[in-house]
Amino acid sequence: MKTSSDLSLYSIIERLQRRLERQGLSPAASDRAVSLALRQMLMSR
Repeated sequence: MKTSSDLSLYSIIERLQRRLERQGLSPAASDRAVSLALRQMLMSR
């Protein structure tokens, strides 16, 4: 079982998606938001 201190990219993305869903986004909208944010981060490098 993973601990809450796991800082792998995968666990950070999962936690972000769960947080967005708790704030009212659907799972699909959460996936899109995270995907767009990651793309913007990678393109700005």
